[in-house]
Amino acid sequence: MLEISNHTLQTDKAAEQLKKKRGNMNEDTKQLFCDIIDLLMPELTPYESALYILLIRLSILENGDATIRVGKRTVAERLGTSSRAAAKISFAQVTDVLRSLELKGCITVGDVNRDGTLYSVVQPREVPFVKEKLATIAPSAAADDYFNNPEKRSELFERDKWICQYCGEKVTEVNATLDHYVPQSKQGGHSKENLKTSCLLCNSIKSGKMYEEAAPLLLKSIQERRQRLHK
Repeated sequence: MLEISNHTLQTDKAAEQLKKKRGNMNEDTKQLFCDIIDLLMPELTPYESALYILLIRLSILENGDATIRVGKRTVAERLGTSSRAAAKISFAQVTDVLRSLELKGCITVGDVNRDGTLYSVVQPREVPFVKEKLATIAPSAAADDYFNNPEKRSELFERDKWICQYCGEKVTEVNATLDHYVPQSKQGGHSKENLKTSCLLCNSIKSGKMYEEAAPLLLKSIQERRQRLHK
């Protein structure tokens, strides 16, 4: 009987540890994608963003490791179509985008064998231009930094009643982000006046654009989502 009780306790403990680990993974994944959208994407082209996210999917999200060995043709197949035509992105285009990501410090490229090229994905906050951007936040401005301070971020989510300020949908701790109304690439700061609660999808559409530029794309996305809901 005691043996069964001990086994039950061990099982419960293991289940609790697994639950805690999954919770940590969810938090880490959320932070990772917030960093990609908020810190990296404003400085990347659409193809660079898409390829970086694909490598994140194949490495960190799939294996928990920042390295992945994959062929360029496989990358081209997974990446999708060219924006100018219905054709798949070419091998040459993939090569150019990978080279650009390497030059920007988003990935490092290793050896090549029959299974493909070894890539190491650099976490957003370790990318050189992101580190420089974060380092430029003056100490005097730290008190007004509502973007990097978790408690101040929560204040803004509460201020906006956990509603995306672009599509009007409710957000949760899983998909809530803060968007810079005036993008960081255009000298927008981390003040509470310049930060708006946004869902991941709207933030990815608005990323790096002034509202006037993003408005038609946001409207199209909102209409498409509402159409799907009413089907």
